[in-house]
Amino acid sequence: MKKAALLLIVLMLGVALASGCIGSKTAQTSSSSPAVTSPASTVSESTNSQASFSGTSTAEAKTPSYPITVTDFANRKVTIMKEPRRIVSLAPSITETLYFLGALDRVVGVTQFDDYPPNVKEGRTIVGGFGSPNIEVIASLKPDLIIATSMDMRYLNQLQQIAPVIVIDPKNIDEIYTSIELLGKVLGDEVRAEKVVSEMKAKISEISSRVKGLPEPGVFYIVWNNPLMTAGANTFINDLIRLAGGRNIFSDIKGWKSVSMEQVLARNPGIIILTPHCGMSVSDVYKSELSKTDAAKHGRVIMIENENVLVRPSPRIVEGLEELAKAIHPEAFGGKYPLTVTDFEGRKVTIKNEPRRIVSLAPSITETLFYIGAGDRVVGVTTFDDYPPQVKNITKIGGFSNPNIEVIASLRPDLIIGTSMHLRYLTQLQQIAPVIIVDPKNLEGIYRQIELLGEVTNREEYARNVVDHMKAKVQEITSMVRNQTRPKVLFITWWNPVYVPGNGTFQGQLIELAGGRNIFSDLKGWAQVNMEQILARNPDIIILSAHAGISAEELCRTELVRTNAVKNGRVFTIADDNVISRPGPRIVEGLEELAEFIHPDIFKYRFQPLKCNATASSSG
Repeated sequence: MKKAALLLIVLMLGVALASGCIGSKTAQTSSSSPAVTSPASTVSESTNSQASFSGTSTAEAKTPSYPITVTDFANRKVTIMKEPRRIVSLAPSITETLYFLGALDRVVGVTQFDDYPPNVKEGRTIVGGFGSPNIEVIASLKPDLIIATSMDMRYLNQLQQIAPVIVIDPKNIDEIYTSIELLGKVLGDEVRAEKVVSEMKAKISEISSRVKGLPEPGVFYIVWNNPLMTAGANTFINDLIRLAGGRNIFSDIKGWKSVSMEQVLARNPGIIILTPHCGMSVSDVYKSELSKTDAAKHGRVIMIENENVLVRPSPRIVEGLEELAKAIHPEAFGGKYPLTVTDFEGRKVTIKNEPRRIVSLAPSITETLFYIGAGDRVVGVTTFDDYPPQVKNITKIGGFSNPNIEVIASLRPDLIIGTSMHLRYLTQLQQIAPVIIVDPKNLEGIYRQIELLGEVTNREEYARNVVDHMKAKVQEITSMVRNQTRPKVLFITWWNPVYVPGNGTFQGQLIELAGGRNIFSDLKGWAQVNMEQILARNPDIIILSAHAGISAEELCRTELVRTNAVKNGRVFTIADDNVISRPGPRIVEGLEELAEFIHPDIFKYRFQPLKCNATASSSG
């Protein structure tokens, strides 16, 4: 995962985020007659030049006259003798643009990272990675046009011996328009290109008008976490933040740059934007110095799941703008209020206006609200709320199972969110404000809870991003353990008497997803078991809750020394019970920790095996 992220950073620095990944296959030389003039000597000398056109006029676009000569983004004059019918695209963004121009049927070769439109690779040859084209494969396709980026400049001599090569390398929104118009010219359909550009401009104008006049919060976009990197001026991200109604806190630097934590804290962003490949999660932000920023304090740390719409210079960049605008100014896109939803108890609850003052009656609910960007709305939490750390400054309304009704009323909330534990207080609570009850029992229930809270707080976009990120993480972990042997797992939540998770619990489900076999999956809920039952089922792995009341070393003085788990030293303790017991976004961290315990070789997890001395008692 971290390796893929590092590759992404190299890409961002090399080509202004023209795609999402980098390949590594070495190009091979193939020969043919040159079709265009020599390229600029280096990438840096050519990448800032805007493309310009010469040849047929717009009015003649539907019946183009070839040959035509154009000037590309490398300031190279390229002559195209006839209408291109066999095109090789060397970047996902180029392929996407050709799709919007109605020319996808002409594309015969794409990179291994092309993924839009769906099934784009079907019927097309993979010509290598992004920035590492396979020259022999490209030559075998007999293209009559190759469209490349500045990442391919070192291969230009070889490529132009195969076919004319156009270099496309936009650095900002205006240059994306120029690239579309250039390709329209080359394809012989300037009218279609003008229509695409016109539609993009209209959408951008619509989005910008929604946020016009609103406060411009400081935005910190994290490109990479170590070293900390961001996007400055002359990048798509800088343009998008500005158009979305934000203020890039590093707009005074140029390009993709490293910044220090001290610089970030001094500029104190109100919003932090993450993507799946930046090397940092929402949870990581709250564990770092970034937790001191207003963004973290107010729950405005946003994960945008589909980063390709942000970083690929294609017509889809307007989708990225809309995502950013909704992250920066969700209020500008409105909720559908009054809103009626059905909660986990099957109750229909009507919310008249967008909630501004929310009381949370459970730590998992609070965590979810912060993850979906509604943490700044939370005015009351329980005494057990401890994550993110910022909740310590929020008014306490009592314990998890015994909320103080008077304190809640004094906070004048416009929404109260509780669990099934609070049903006995429902009559009193709903006299204060609308009450939503959430009560997830498994991962699917957690997803539903996040989406429901996103809906009622007008944070649907954030909620979808959180759920998508969670699902991607679950998919990654489960795919790694899918074909592995499933060891028998005992999870001890409490020692005296012994309690274990059975069917219908988070821990039970996570054990199975992590590639283990819960030895008490035939029991329901949290079940009490005896030593004879445990010994009869003989676990291969024992996992202890941090608050189980017994340590791994103390197991050596119990009858569990007779289990395979203790004999082989496979006893682990959960570092933070909350990530595996609270039904919120951090549950995937608990899944990952369990997977490391159960399959350490797969996850390269190093642990110190438990060693019991020979004189240890087994009397329990």
